[in-house]
Amino acid sequence: MKKLSVVMVWMCLMLFSPGLSFSENLPALSEARQKIGEEFSKLDSGMKDAARQLGASGLTGEAARASLKGLCGKFAFAIDCSTVNTRGILVTVEPSAFKQVEGSDISAQEHLKLGGDKPSPVMSSAIKMVEGFFAVDVEYPVIGSDGKYIGCVSLIFKPEELLSRIVPPLLSGVPVDIWVMEPEGRILYDTDSSEIGRNLFTSPDYRSYPELLKLGHRIAVNPEGDGSYRYRAHGESSLVTKTAHWESIAFYGASWRVVGIHVQKDKSGSKVKRNAPAMSLEEKFDTLAANDRLARALSKNNRNAAISLFKRFYKTTRGIYAIEWIDENGINRFGYPAVNSLTDYDCRKNQKDGDQKIIDILDKRRKDRLELPLMEGGRGMFDFAPVMEGDRYLGMIYIIRLK
Repeated sequence: MKKLSVVMVWMCLMLFSPGLSFSENLPALSEARQKIGEEFSKLDSGMKDAARQLGASGLTGEAARASLKGLCGKFAFAIDCSTVNTRGILVTVEPSAFKQVEGSDISAQEHLKLGGDKPSPVMSSAIKMVEGFFAVDVEYPVIGSDGKYIGCVSLIFKPEELLSRIVPPLLSGVPVDIWVMEPEGRILYDTDSSEIGRNLFTSPDYRSYPELLKLGHRIAVNPEGDGSYRYRAHGESSLVTKTAHWESIAFYGASWRVVGIHVQKDKSGSKVKRNAPAMSLEEKFDTLAANDRLARALSKNNRNAAISLFKRFYKTTRGIYAIEWIDENGINRFGYPAVNSLTDYDCRKNQKDGDQKIIDILDKRRKDRLELPLMEGGRGMFDFAPVMEGDRYLGMIYIIRLK
């Protein structure tokens, strides 16, 4: 197991947020960053407790094993926990599945620089462990009962295991993706799992995407920012334009870039006829809300038929960002275009800013207008109209125009 320096300058647990905040541009991004920080805070507390226990018991013996088992048990993403003495020897490792590496001399590893008067906590980049996989190593110095440094306690984990417990719930039904990168270019997490583990700057998979590489270098050297690039759509060969916002988080001297992306869609109104009869947007929208075909499609949850009508409206109406349907139960079922729409998103759970305001309009069952921040960044003007099938209320359709 590769180990890192415990003589680096002390880095307190912190959220790295110099300059402007991009929380208003991409709320899901800042929420992800916050939750990663909360997990790191728990990890810091766990490492401190284990180091305190090991300082009293020593690095070996049953008490040491109990401390390591307890540390690993606190974190579902932990792979193993160990103690390392001042000579760079792995002296105790838990769980027992990794006991075979006990006694390994890792002092020659380039990242291991033990010694000094003020050992400090440290987190590695993703490195190859002796167990055969890439992972991150977190270390905390252990001070003995006599006040002297006796070694460190270590916990290793795969970043994708930690991040996969945090990110997907935040993006459920939301037209946003998130990936996480080390400044050196290694992809620690991506909603497209095939990207995980690649290095943006050295992998041949990215050589054909100069815009992505250029933006990647900006991400590496700037803790916050935004930009755009052309890249293939997930699961497809076609290229799309993606807007990106990123923020950073630091822990024990290591920094991660958390990147939120949203696929851009062509502007609406691409099929507006030159000599089309003049009709206001409000009139067109009211006509669609009263359309019997739409009511039948929504009542039967016929997604394809409803989206076909939404698509026609979008293509023949300028200035529309999206048109969507929220059913009578408060579930935002779908919209067009999909990259600008929520999908099976439950507004009654009140997860995001504005959800309750939308529910209030839904429950009133009458036309209304609302300005809200978009989950993918920016702000929009929302216009709502109820849809009825006879006496049955089917919820609201609404259009979004960008502010």
